[in-house]
Amino acid sequence: MHSLHSAASYLYTNYENVMSQPGKGFLVWLAGLSVLGFLATDMYLPAFAAMQQDLNTSAASISASLSLFLAGFALGQLFWGPLSDRYGRKPVLLSGLAIFAAGCLGMLWVHNATLMLALRFLQAIGVCAAAVTWQAMVADYYPAQRTNRIFATIMPLVGLSPALAPLLGSWLLVHFEWQAIFATLFAITLLLMLPALRLKAAAKSVVVTQQKITFLALLRSREYSGNVLIYAACSASFFAWLTGSPFILHEMGYGPTAIGLSYIPQTIAFLVGGYGCRALLQKWSGQQMLPWLLVIFAVSVAATWLVGLQTHASLVALMIPFCMMAVVNGGIYPIVVAQALKPFPQATGPRRRCKIPCSLACAS
Repeated sequence: MHSLHSAASYLYTNYENVMSQPGKGFLVWLAGLSVLGFLATDMYLPAFAAMQQDLNTSAASISASLSLFLAGFALGQLFWGPLSDRYGRKPVLLSGLAIFAAGCLGMLWVHNATLMLALRFLQAIGVCAAAVTWQAMVADYYPAQRTNRIFATIMPLVGLSPALAPLLGSWLLVHFEWQAIFATLFAITLLLMLPALRLKAAAKSVVVTQQKITFLALLRSREYSGNVLIYAACSASFFAWLTGSPFILHEMGYGPTAIGLSYIPQTIAFLVGGYGCRALLQKWSGQQMLPWLLVIFAVSVAATWLVGLQTHASLVALMIPFCMMAVVNGGIYPIVVAQALKPFPQATGPRRRCKIPCSLACAS
């Protein structure tokens, strides 16, 4: 009888939480929101040469569209996060997706580089809302004991999206014009907006209980700012290749499909570095591993630069040192993120929103 009474009490106490937990469709929707930013960043990379020719502009202008996108993405995180905490996830998410959709739709009729750059910045501001809110919604709509499993389910897809996005972009470019890439992004955004229209407020809110801490206080911490700078430097090397590689590979005679395929090895290398770091951390601490990883990172950057100076460098020769850099980056990221978060364990929202904008701003 006591056991039955305990079970009944448990079910009564947890009935609301159990019944309010979202289903698989909600998880699929969150996964879609999580990769939308990477699709917006990487899907159009194989189209750089086609866009340069069609818009009659320079390679620098097309490359600047990626830098401007990263800058807009960094800026957006500074205000979308506080707005979602104050006004709720639904209005912020819908507003951001609407802005992103408008930016994608405008790309279908763009005829000059200036308007293209403005629309890419607008897209970054909009899609940033999805990047900010989906992680917060995991904490809002799932019980604490399930959040790690939810993140573990979604993150591998996030990790693979930088490789899959250029492949999808190259396929569209082979069969259609480059505008089809942004038409596809527009259609995906509309699909993601439909569930958002029916989104109900979460039964709990974790953001209101977090201790407030200013961005200035975060930046004053040497441990925090130092690790963020390392994160930013590693990100800058990665995005430098993303910006220049479409033109480099085009000049080497490679088409859109080959350019799209070239992003697969570096993505796999990054994942290998991340999982390898996880295994090595069972034997050594992050502080012990980080100096060695930074040395290897510096060597791989120098090797990539030296190979690039060669007149007849092959794609394989370029990819070997860069993939080594990707492996090291995959190991460095989790270490510096964990170390950056140590000084402020009580304020998860601001520190996350500050780390990413700082690193993306430096990368752009």
